[in-house]
Amino acid sequence: MQKVLLSTVAVLAMAGSAFAADLPSTKAPPPVYAPPPPVFTWTGFYIGVEGGGDFRNYHDNWTGNGIYKDAGLVGGVLGYNWQVNQFVFGLEGDAAAVLGGNRAYAYNDNFGGVVTVYNNTLNSNYAAAIRGRLGFAAWERALLYVAGGVAFGDVKVGYDNGVLLPTSYTTSRTGWTIGAGVDYAFTPNWITRIEYRYVDLGTGGYYNYGTFVNDGIRVTSNQVLGAVIYKFGGPAAEPVVAKY
Repeated sequence: MQKVLLSTVAVLAMAGSAFAADLPSTKAPPPVYAPPPPVFTWTGFYIGVEGGGDFRNYHDNWTGNGIYKDAGLVGGVLGYNWQVNQFVFGLEGDAAAVLGGNRAYAYNDNFGGVVTVYNNTLNSNYAAAIRGRLGFAAWERALLYVAGGVAFGDVKVGYDNGVLLPTSYTTSRTGWTIGAGVDYAFTPNWITRIEYRYVDLGTGGYYNYGTFVNDGIRVTSNQVLGAVIYKFGGPAAEPVVAKY
């Protein structure tokens, strides 16, 4: 009887082992390791488009008048940033078309007892600058900066006194600019910007054949600009499957 019981137990044990082998495996798959996202850096080349308002003051040295002109700016920007800890150093160039039409004004001149009415026009076609930038990454994706450098532009002066043929002069200017702004990276590659600039293009002279004197127009400008910028850089790291 004892032999029968032992034989029965052995058969049942072998049958249980075979049944367990036929069951599906419950072993969990290896976990997927997702590394933390790479730390954002401002270092790299970038290119973008910009636009905004250009609020100019043309100061006529002969009349002493300040002539104000509101215009638009549409152009592009190119530069390079280098980040060291939270500080960002950069060099940037930009150029924009000045849109808004001529600014006309009139003034009277008493020359030899004869009052003459002058109808003048002022206009600018472009604005450009090469600037150095110094920024502070207050947050990982927000950059507060100041920028300054050399500014370029042109001024077209035209006048007509009704006696002589209308005359116009176009002069290229070189001056200086300083400003401040904030860049915000809403993705690792795409950046938005808002900034303010002050521009001084100095005084350019021309000979006024109506008054037979050397005249000059000083040009200063307050600019408010926005930009959308693409920064060149590597893609984010892909998740890695752990191996055992």
